Amino acid sequence: MKKWSWLAVVIVGVMLLFSGVAVAKVSGPCVNCHTMHNSQGGSPMNYDESGEPNKALTRGDCLGCHGQNQANNLINSIPQVLHTATIDLPGGNFAYITGSKDVDSSDSAANANSDCCGHNVVDIGEPEDNSNMFPPPGDEFNQTDIKVDTFTCAGKYGCHGRRDVEDPFAAISGAHHTDDSFLKFGSIDEDSQGDDPGSSYRFLVGVKGGEEDWSDLSTSGESSTVHNEYKGATSGVDGTATSPGNNTISGLCAECHGDFHGSSDDIGSSSPWLRHPTDIVLPGSTEKEYYKYNGGDGSNNPYSVEAPVARVTIPTTSPSQYVNPGTNDAIVMCLSCHRAHASANADLLRWNYEDINAGSGTDENARCFICHTSKDGVE
Repeated sequence: MKKWSWLAVVIVGVMLLFSGVAVAKVSGPCVNCHTMHNSQGGSPMNYDESGEPNKALTRGDCLGCHGQNQANNLINSIPQVLHTATIDLPGGNFAYITGSKDVDSSDSAANANSDCCGHNVVDIGEPEDNSNMFPPPGDEFNQTDIKVDTFTCAGKYGCHGRRDVEDPFAAISGAHHTDDSFLKFGSIDEDSQGDDPGSSYRFLVGVKGGEEDWSDLSTSGESSTVHNEYKGATSGVDGTATSPGNNTISGLCAECHGDFHGSSDDIGSSSPWLRHPTDIVLPGSTEKEYYKYNGGDGSNNPYSVEAPVARVTIPTTSPSQYVNPGTNDAIVMCLSCHRAHASANADLLRWNYEDINAGSGTDENARCFICHTSKDGVE
C-alpha cells in the first residue's frame, strides 16, 4: 500500500507539472498522420500506398501528406499544396508544375514549360530542366549543394524547418505538435515567435506572422478579411543562408535569393532602384502614385489579395482589411508579386507578366497597377 501511495504522489506530481502545457497544434486521431508498421490487414497505410516506411512513423513524407494530388485542398485538416480543387491555398499549388492543373492559357512561358511556374522540389517528381536554376538565382551564399536532385521541401535544401539540418524529417521534428497559439489571430504574440520550426510562421524558421485558419482559406479562399498576415520591415537587412533578416517573409526568400533582397548594395538605397525593392514602406505621398493602392485614396485603402502587403506589426485580433500607404502596415514584400510554391504563371507570379501593358487603360487596380496606379493610364 505504501508503494501505491508513493506512486499516486508521483502521478499527481507529474500531472501538476504538465498541467500548464498548452494544447498542441495538431489534434485528432493519431492514425490520420501516423502508422506503427505501415501495414494494416496486409496493405500499406501510406497515403500513396507505398510499402516503404517513412521516418517518424508518418503516413507520408512532406508531399506524401501535404500533396496527395486529390480534388481537395484540405484532407483530414491537412492543407494540400498539390491538388486539383478550384481554390488554391495562399502558398500556391505544385499542380501547375505537374500538369494536374492548367497554367494560364495567355502565359506563353508557362505554356511552353510549366517547370517555370514554381519551385521544382524533388518531391513532386518534376525535376527542373534548366541548369541555370541551380544554385538558386540571386544566391549570395554560394549554396552549390542545392541541386536538382537535392532541392526539397524542408531542411538545408528547402524552405521549411531548420535550414542548418540536412534531413527534412529531422529539420521539422516536433513542429506539428508545438503549441502555436501565438501565431493565431486572437492571441498573436510576436515575442514568442520564430525560435524554432513550431513557433515560426508556417514552420519557416525565424519568420514571424499571423496564420489564418486553413478551413476558412480552403472553403472561400482569400479575401480582404480572410488572409494570412506577413511580417515586414521598413528596410532590407541581410540575413544568412539559415536565418531570415528582420524575421520577415522576404528575409526568408533571401536565404536563397539574397542578391534580390537586403541592403542597398543589393537593391539600391532609393529611386531609381537597382532591383524591385522589398521590405520598404509603400509611399503615401500624394506626389507619387502609390497612395492610391488598390483604388483607395490613401487612408484605409482596401487590402488586395492579388498584391498583398506585409506589416511591421502583425494585427493581433484578426487580419486587417485595410492598407495605409506611408505607414508601417503597407510593406512591399516578395509575396506581393509571387506565390511560394507555384502559380499558374511563369516565375511563380500572381499574374501573367508578359501581357501587362502600360497606358492601356484596361487594367486599372489589377496586377502591377494595384501599386503602380498611374501606369495604366488611368488617373
